[in-house]
Amino acid sequence: MPKLKINPLLGKELRIRMRNWRTFGMISLYLLVLGGFAVLFFLSNFYSLGRGTSLAEVGRNLFTFLSVSQFIIVIFLVPALAGNAISGEKERQTIDLLVCTQLTPFRIVTGKLTAALSAVVLLIFASLPLYGFVFLLGGVSPGEVLKLFIIVLGTALLVGCWSLMFSALFRRTVAAIVASYVLLFFLLGGSSTLFILLSNIFYRTQGAVPYFLIMSINPLSFLGWLYPEFFRDILSALGPNWVGRNLQLWHLALLIQGAMAAFSLWAATRAINPLKLSRKRG
Repeated sequence: MPKLKINPLLGKELRIRMRNWRTFGMISLYLLVLGGFAVLFFLSNFYSLGRGTSLAEVGRNLFTFLSVSQFIIVIFLVPALAGNAISGEKERQTIDLLVCTQLTPFRIVTGKLTAALSAVVLLIFASLPLYGFVFLLGGVSPGEVLKLFIIVLGTALLVGCWSLMFSALFRRTVAAIVASYVLLFFLLGGSSTLFILLSNIFYRTQGAVPYFLIMSINPLSFLGWLYPEFFRDILSALGPNWVGRNLQLWHLALLIQGAMAAFSLWAATRAINPLKLSRKRG
């Protein structure tokens, strides 16, 4: 029976991560924070059962809280997980040894990225008991939970791509992580601020100016796949002439941010390519 061949760099990174107490400490802290707030949220909604609120509505509200909280926590963890992937090799002065192996620059980049995202996969599986409790309450289908996990993992992949690019471009881990968080804050907060400002400026000409498309660079727009009614109501109120039944905002976000991720992988691969570096030095 042939053995399963994986990227040797990925195998090395996984062994190091699984033997490190920081990985399990991160998972424990993640579950403590997410589970603690989930319990508080459930108790705050539990006392409303006697006022006409059903148990399924409480479960639905709890699922919404967990999905948004998990989404935000994970995407803020990714820059810290991937920001030191290549810059850490530079600081340890092992990057030259790494590029001298038989691995291509692309396999080095993808191996580092996959190793960083393995922690996200662990976080997703570790949170399954929380969603099992939501199933007991009702109001949520397994398909919605599956959609949430796909959204979280896909968004983590996109964030990890540009975090890895900064890790390849900068020599210091701190600089790479700071640059990743600056871009993340701009995409989350900056695009939301621009959206609010443009909505106030072009309120009267909302049918002619599709200013809401600025939200396509915001990672939160991917939640439109899980909550299409919420996003559709907002866009219908802001730009009814631009909202189609089949084309949604998260489709455009997937196209634009996917292109950003592809460019980031190309830039990271080029940054560690020894042939490109020798041409620049020569």
